[in-house]
Amino acid sequence: MSKKIKIGMQLSIGGLGDRSFNDSAYAGLEEAQQKYDIEFETANWQNPMLNATTLMDWAIADYDLMIAVGYGNAPAINQVAAQFPDKYFALIDIAGEGDNVWSATYREYEGDFVVGVLAALVTQSRIVGFIGGGVTPVVHRIELGFAQGVKNVDPSISFISDYVGEFDDELKGRLLAETQFMLGADVIYQVAGRCGLGAIQTARELKHWIISTGGDHSDLAPNAVLTSRIKNVGRPVSDVIGKVVEGSFKGGENSYGFAEGGLMMAPIRPTVAKVVTPPIQAIMQEIQAQVISGKIKVELED
Repeated sequence: MSKKIKIGMQLSIGGLGDRSFNDSAYAGLEEAQQKYDIEFETANWQNPMLNATTLMDWAIADYDLMIAVGYGNAPAINQVAAQFPDKYFALIDIAGEGDNVWSATYREYEGDFVVGVLAALVTQSRIVGFIGGGVTPVVHRIELGFAQGVKNVDPSISFISDYVGEFDDELKGRLLAETQFMLGADVIYQVAGRCGLGAIQTARELKHWIISTGGDHSDLAPNAVLTSRIKNVGRPVSDVIGKVVEGSFKGGENSYGFAEGGLMMAPIRPTVAKVVTPPIQAIMQEIQAQVISGKIKVELED
């Protein structure tokens, strides 16, 4: 009997149960387990130093692949990968360093621009909000894509942007959403991990609209969540495990968007179809096609 492939995954801030980044990555592990009969272990976020220790322990234990999820794990994965050049590592959401690090990055702007267009088309107060979690390059890039989508429809629409400063405090997400709604925003785009779950609760209670990220969060507030721009973290996780199993692992950066299954738009539920009308849905689909084709250019820097 051949030895089972062993995988170690270092989770990001927020951990399992965030219904977003970490849960999606874990789903990729489960998919790979079903497909390839692997064994896997996960480790909760601690801090960069302790996370590096976990990755090192797995490398010493001869795990076949060590995966780290999220921007905050980049220093740890780069450090340990350099110490174990003959082992395989993967970094999700940011490019890593070294020939033995397979990285997945995302063209989030393909979806962020689209939901920016949606927000601009549905706002009645002509004020839209953005709530980010941690202040990271990835979240900032998402904000830029969303803001450009809003301005593409109407440059005069006011734009409120705030960052929680972290990804794992639902109460802070609730309070920040409450503040933006009080300031006049009637639709918010949340990109805040577990904090975003609190923002969704606020939107539901105040009967305002919210657009979400990570997973499809429509079931949390069917009358408030207009749609979700789903970031399928599980896809690259399953992909890189497949490469290890098949013996085709190669370090380097791999870009994921709609075409690669890294991004998806959640279906529009009947509960919000009077807001996100068929004509608006048609506009979103056309804009999405133009962004993917490059006909619409999204600037990724200020």
